[in-house]
Amino acid sequence: MGPVIDVVRHAQSTHNTTGNVWVRDPNLTPEGEKEASRLRRSYPHMERISHIVSSPMQRAVRTALIAFEPAVLEGKKVVLLPELQETGVRPSDTGHPPEVIERTFEPYVDTSLLDRDWCSKVQGSKYLPDMALVEARAREARVFIRELAQKAPDDAHIIVVSHGGFLHFLTEEYSGLSEEYFTTYGNASMRSFQFADLHGKDPDAKLIETEESCELSGWPCFIDMSDDEKELLKTYAVARVNWQMKDFERMTRPNQPPV
Repeated sequence: MGPVIDVVRHAQSTHNTTGNVWVRDPNLTPEGEKEASRLRRSYPHMERISHIVSSPMQRAVRTALIAFEPAVLEGKKVVLLPELQETGVRPSDTGHPPEVIERTFEPYVDTSLLDRDWCSKVQGSKYLPDMALVEARAREARVFIRELAQKAPDDAHIIVVSHGGFLHFLTEEYSGLSEEYFTTYGNASMRSFQFADLHGKDPDAKLIETEESCELSGWPCFIDMSDDEKELLKTYAVARVNWQMKDFERMTRPNQPPV
């Protein structure tokens, strides 16, 4: 089935601990840096990494640079893919323009896929929390990653660093979700997938979690569930996006004149 896609949630960031979602593009906490360092020490395939792809959000980029530092120092730049950003619209889910990212992370990142509007959460943006848009950009991201996998050796590992909520849409895997938990990805946690049809014409570029990853996760393998179970679990992820859309509508609603 070709290369393995190791998807990683960013390590702990400041808004994860303070609950303050009004600080733009929050950084990792000291504990988050330790989490990323622990991932670096435990990751067993460093020499097989062919590509590192990340959300352009600061917490994701820093996680990638710390956790996969040996590969980065060997010359593998972290490719920043805007489709991997989180689904929310509050400042904590809003990034910075490419030139700011370049000043912060040069020479270790590739910003060629970013335009100035990638971090603009306004009406008409493809990055708003609308289910059709979220699923469309998740599909775009999978197709992009599949193109990388098609060019990589069969035993390669491709790193993808993103966010807890969005990773479920990227992988189309919703095992363990509930009304209480919008993600089963802990800080700096990793799960592994392969493309169901690496060289075919599958327009959705479907991913399947590896057996080993399923066992390590502690959750039932999503692919083995009934269609009804799958649909129920997905509704929890969809509900969060719908709430975020209502949040966006509240934030952008014009002030009503006094009666």
